[in-house]
Amino acid sequence: MNPIQVKAVPAELQSSLPQLIRDLKAALSYVSFYSSDSPFVVQAVSKSHRDLQKFIEACNSVVLRLDDGRIFLNDADISEVGDLPKIFQEKKIRGAVFLPGLTPVELTSWIKAVTLPVHDPSTEAQESSHIRPLSRDVEIVFWKEEIPTPSGPVRVGNWVAAPTEGSPELSPAEATEPVSTGPIPVEGLSTPMPEAVPGAQTQEALLSFVAEAWQHSQLQKKNIGAGPEMATLTESFDKLFDRLLDRMEKTSPEFSNIHQWFSTPEGQLLEGHVATSMIPLVETAVRNGWMAVLFDPATQGLVGECLASWGANGKEDLVEMTVTCLAEKLTGDTLEEQLALTHLMDARPWVRNAGLLKKVLDGLNRLLASEIVPGLYQTALLLAWDLLEPALQGGVEEPALNLLSTLHFHADEDFASFPDRSRIARHWLFERSNPNLVRRLVYSAVKAGRLKQYPLLGEMAAPILVQDFMTAPATDQSRYPIVFVEMKEPLRSVLAERLAAAGGEEDVRGLVPILRVCGLDPGLSLQLSAWLSRGSRELKLDLLQVIEEVGDPGGGPALRLALFDDAEEIAALAARIIGKIQFHPGLPVLLKAAKIRESRYPQNDNFLVAVCRSLGDLGSPEGVAFLEELARKKPLLMRGRNYSMAVRLEAVQALSKVNQPQVWTFLGSLMEEKNQTLQETLDKIIHEKMQKL
Repeated sequence: MNPIQVKAVPAELQSSLPQLIRDLKAALSYVSFYSSDSPFVVQAVSKSHRDLQKFIEACNSVVLRLDDGRIFLNDADISEVGDLPKIFQEKKIRGAVFLPGLTPVELTSWIKAVTLPVHDPSTEAQESSHIRPLSRDVEIVFWKEEIPTPSGPVRVGNWVAAPTEGSPELSPAEATEPVSTGPIPVEGLSTPMPEAVPGAQTQEALLSFVAEAWQHSQLQKKNIGAGPEMATLTESFDKLFDRLLDRMEKTSPEFSNIHQWFSTPEGQLLEGHVATSMIPLVETAVRNGWMAVLFDPATQGLVGECLASWGANGKEDLVEMTVTCLAEKLTGDTLEEQLALTHLMDARPWVRNAGLLKKVLDGLNRLLASEIVPGLYQTALLLAWDLLEPALQGGVEEPALNLLSTLHFHADEDFASFPDRSRIARHWLFERSNPNLVRRLVYSAVKAGRLKQYPLLGEMAAPILVQDFMTAPATDQSRYPIVFVEMKEPLRSVLAERLAAAGGEEDVRGLVPILRVCGLDPGLSLQLSAWLSRGSRELKLDLLQVIEEVGDPGGGPALRLALFDDAEEIAALAARIIGKIQFHPGLPVLLKAAKIRESRYPQNDNFLVAVCRSLGDLGSPEGVAFLEELARKKPLLMRGRNYSMAVRLEAVQALSKVNQPQVWTFLGSLMEEKNQTLQETLDKIIHEKMQKL
């Protein structure tokens, strides 16, 4: 059995275990239910990632394992994490090892793969270099790290740090005596001080040595709260670093500028050539992967100058390494988030690099989904918004749409992480958008099949796209319906306003194709009723056809005035559409119009036939009396007026659809009438009724 050594969870992190358990449990729940780009998933995984980062930094690596039905994180029992023990048992998973450099994307992919109920090759977790499965034949050995407090001065090459409190002073001879034995008590600080190497090589070695010392200085400051022994070690290292800089100042004028940069108090201005001298030092650090130097608070402005210089001189590899690191740290601790945002906003030679742009926007989306500090939230939103247009122009559409999803979620949330978040999100959506950006967002959302998910985007885009449609050539108008069909509600509001302000029939006729796509509601229907009353015959027929095609009862109010039109053709068509679209509130008006037209127009059969068919479609008992009056051979109420056989037969057919007991009694009385056509119709109705029983 192969043993591996795992550091026990330090005592100072024991109090953080309940928080890790809660956040990991929430992440498991959200990832198994929502899509990976959901704001719920992003926020939950970001919290879990932050928790795990603390333990990874303290223990170098974290082992999540199943042991005797319980889940352990290194030596700590976290079995209350939820269904994870059961999942591990069912899938026969021993555990996983989480290594430094773990990213939220890797954690999301791993959780997604673990929580899937069955193995699905199409949802295979992304390959990760920072998450490794725990083999079953591995024995885990726990150990506790003890960092001794230095009892004497820390020595590196020919330099000796000032003695700590309680340590003996060194004589000047001892202080300058070369020391070649014994390791430096700082892990990884391994570059030896060169002997007398000529010229450029000496300076390059010194630069590398200072960069590495700077890296470890930042790492130790970051862990200063880990324990008293770390504070003592950090103090000793600071003195070592100061002594090293003092010696470098005498080596070269360039190094003198570096010394000046480190020794200038925070807040004081530096001359331009000082920052320029720091660029090679930062370059050395980045090439060696010593990224902690980027998060020294003093680097504000410096990293921006480095990125601008590297971008201008074609050092794309340095730009990519730096921006990738900054993007990952957008979900780090508060200081790292602040500095990463500052560096990314200062200089952007990477904005045309689609891969880097995606990494930065992904990091910003994760930050915005979980950020609770208003200042950081607004700063991140400012940067993300500035990157939207370059992203859409460069084909980086997915993270741009994810940002839109986050803002929609925040704009309509009931409970925010901090006050005014909803107001801030709405301000950026409605006040900071321009027509070109809105168009790009709409077409990207349509291409991704997600436009319906963005109702606020629809509100912004509707007036812009309607105007574009009205002014576009006829050959280009055909590409708009596929967009309009995804944003019906906001389009109806815009169309109602344009109909109210329309100056003539041409303005109304231009909107007809949009009406066919977006449908009607009562407000829009009322605007159409005026044009159905005073428009030309052709316009009336076009509008009635639209109402019939849409088939929505919301278009019914527009038909009321058309029932009283002087042209029987228009009135009959309006009457027939009422039944087809099932506009039940229109039944009283339909009956009233029939009685008025009865006395006004001698020849009215086409209208009455349409009324009968619609009453049959509506199937309401309220129309029975009127239909019986039409179906009788000699009407009771309208003496001296006999209806044509076509009208009587339509009334009989409509009555059979109402299906009320009194209706069948009335139809039975018609059997006594000796009329072959009527008898055949009644026989057919009775036969069809028997077939359905």
